[in-house]
Amino acid sequence: MRALLLDYSRRSLSVGDYALPAEPGAGEALVRIIEGGVCGTDRNLASFIYGKPPGEEPALILGHEALGVVELSSDPSLAKGQLVVPMIRRDCAPACGMCARGRRDNCLTGNYTERGIAGAHGYFAEFTVDAARDLIPIKASLADVGVLVEPMSVAEKTFDVVSKLHQGEPRSVLILGAGTIGILCAWAGLLRGFEVTVMSTEPAVSARAKLLTSFGVRYTQSFDGLRADVIVEACGVASVASASLRCLNNCGVQIILGARAASVEIPYLEMILGNKIIAGSVNASRAHFESAASSIGRLERAQLSPLIKRRPLAEAPASVLTPPPSVIKIVHVVAN
Repeated sequence: MRALLLDYSRRSLSVGDYALPAEPGAGEALVRIIEGGVCGTDRNLASFIYGKPPGEEPALILGHEALGVVELSSDPSLAKGQLVVPMIRRDCAPACGMCARGRRDNCLTGNYTERGIAGAHGYFAEFTVDAARDLIPIKASLADVGVLVEPMSVAEKTFDVVSKLHQGEPRSVLILGAGTIGILCAWAGLLRGFEVTVMSTEPAVSARAKLLTSFGVRYTQSFDGLRADVIVEACGVASVASASLRCLNNCGVQIILGARAASVEIPYLEMILGNKIIAGSVNASRAHFESAASSIGRLERAQLSPLIKRRPLAEAPASVLTPPPSVIKIVHVVAN
């Protein structure tokens, strides 16, 4: 079968042949992958910043944002033809307290594996086998936007974490960055009744800015005059996240999603006196994937379709290594 292979021994990325997966065992399903999305994690992997192939294999099949269809299942909960979105992270072994209760996204040991990222092959391949419990069924009506469920699960977990940490009644959210995660966080905020502002570097006349403002999101390129109860870092720049703290209201919560390792200043006294919280969030639980599918179903196609640009799998190496700046989410078609 065709697969997008990141070869750690050759330091190369290419579409090549890989063996078909084995027949599904008890509680498993054979899934034909329809399409998969490219994100910043894939680009970091292709720069060999982190990640590893399974076992002693030289290459890792990339891809963790996927939409597939069940071809064969030994689990009664999944019928042939069911559209599914696979989860990413798999339990550590032996399972820690978090993994044991279904919260592998909050794994305590760090000894988990992640499909397409660390120690397990991903979904830029024609077929895969997964445990039924790791597959999220979605409605056939979401076939054109279902590939966005995985990134939307990140937004769903973000607001779930905020609801547990904020001690008051937050009303406003400032989102840093207008990439896929930033835009989906904006839509998730609107669904929850937040006043949403997105700050990013794109000019106000850009397609991203126009998309956001057309649905009632305030767009800005500056922190000037901004205040928010919640700040979501979705830009990947720690210094920007640090600078945004001056906009955080008392009892405010800042969620860090994508910032790389960096040394930044934190105004500790302000944090203490203002009862402010900074928290990281990564990956998502099954409940977050399910709520993401529900939220995607509630959003208008006019909010979602402009995010997606489809291309054939053969072009995936170029999409990962040299992403076009004008495209929000590149999605590669693996099978029809």
